[in-house]
Amino acid sequence: MPDTSDHFNQQQFPSGAVLIPEGGKLNTMFVLRSGELEVVRDGVVVTTIRQPGTIFGEMSVLLDSPHSATVRAVTSVEVFVIPDAIRVLEQRPTLLLQIARLLAKRVSNTTAALVAAERESGLVLPNEAVATLGDPRV
Repeated sequence: MPDTSDHFNQQQFPSGAVLIPEGGKLNTMFVLRSGELEVVRDGVVVTTIRQPGTIFGEMSVLLDSPHSATVRAVTSVEVFVIPDAIRVLEQRPTLLLQIARLLAKRVSNTTAALVAAERESGLVLPNEAVATLGDPRV
């Protein structure tokens, strides 16, 4: 788990609580300590988060944009909250590197899933679509 000792506060949320609202802009990152969360985008559950130490909310912070999904507690959860996250990241390059690795892993997993879906269904993805997955300008 990342070292956030100087920059976090620990909070508990009950089942059903929304930690991150889709479309909101909190400049806050979270680290799951215990419990289960769901990530909902446009009303569809896209993933669950159960692994202690998982960081979430980082994409909005790094892109300086509204949150692309809602994160809601499935069970009661305990999290570390990192307010003013961009300042923390500027001061903690090791934390920033951990997040870069996390994002690279997510892109790799997404690319692998797209390729697997293409093979299974016969769906043909335009080469440009796959090529732009790693393009920061997109």
